[in-house]
Amino acid sequence: MANQELISGLVETYRTLNMSVRTVDESKLQQPVSTGGSVRDLLKRMRDDELRFSQALKERISGVPIPDIFGDDLPTLGTETGNDTSAMMIAQFGTARESTLAMLRDLPEPDWDAADGDKSIRTRVLELVDNDKRQMDRINGMLAAR
Repeated sequence: MANQELISGLVETYRTLNMSVRTVDESKLQQPVSTGGSVRDLLKRMRDDELRFSQALKERISGVPIPDIFGDDLPTLGTETGNDTSAMMIAQFGTARESTLAMLRDLPEPDWDAADGDKSIRTRVLELVDNDKRQMDRINGMLAAR
């Protein structure tokens, strides 16, 4: 998949979250469905996955490990709490996604396919796009079940 297609896929996820999920009443997003969990749970997972991805990408591109100053490996913007609304989580996801996109837009073409360990950045971005699609399918299924 071409770089621009990958970037467009990442943008589309955030756009879809804003257009179709942010507009849903918070109480509906917090309601568990029969398969377990809620849309809000998936939004939290997507936010945390994006924070981890963005941090790992920054480390890989810069070659400088991000220090673990608090002794846990949980990603943080420094603003999230257990009481964050779904809209807040979507905004936090968007902040992390924009950081990811900024790094990818500036990434030289050869760096997309350079292997570091077992996978290239392109492969990791493809995995992120696929994960986005799976999570959005789950969210759409949960919303349709209501």
